[in-house]
Amino acid sequence: MTENNGANYIPDRSINFNVTADEGNVFLGIGTVDMPEIQRMTDTLSGSGIAGEVETTIPGHFQSMETTINWSSLAREAFNLLKEGPVSLTLRLAQNEINASGDSNQVKGVRVHLRGLVKASALGTLEVNAKTEQTTVIETTYLRVFINDEETLEIDKLNLIFKVGGTDQMGDVRKALGMN
Repeated sequence: MTENNGANYIPDRSINFNVTADEGNVFLGIGTVDMPEIQRMTDTLSGSGIAGEVETTIPGHFQSMETTINWSSLAREAFNLLKEGPVSLTLRLAQNEINASGDSNQVKGVRVHLRGLVKASALGTLEVNAKTEQTTVIETTYLRVFINDEETLEIDKLNLIFKVGGTDQMGDVRKALGMN
């Protein structure tokens, strides 16, 4: 963990990133990655004693999470992800942070692990002297984020796991269901 020594570091931008397929630790040549949107599942609460309707969240439940990989060109690795079964990827990011006191910047390491099933692949567009922009869409069922090797988020939809900052948000639910 990077020491701040009392400095106020402001997250600035990605310096660079890479993506590896966890099976065989294969580096994937990728243009960009659209990370999944984390959107809670909700339901409407209404009835006696409530002045209208309230959208309430369902603890630890999330809507579909998609990760989209945008390839610069047609890539063998993109087609390999189409094999039956889950895919497992690790994204590593070097993130710049600005020291508000102006002394210096620091680099913070971010690591994202995700698993899921490929649900779509578009081959892109062929054009002279241009990127094909092939895409792969993954229905993300597992997401785990580390910032400077400190776990900040874990969502495992298939095992009822939801942790924020290492704190288990679904432990009581799993216990009630006999899933310890």
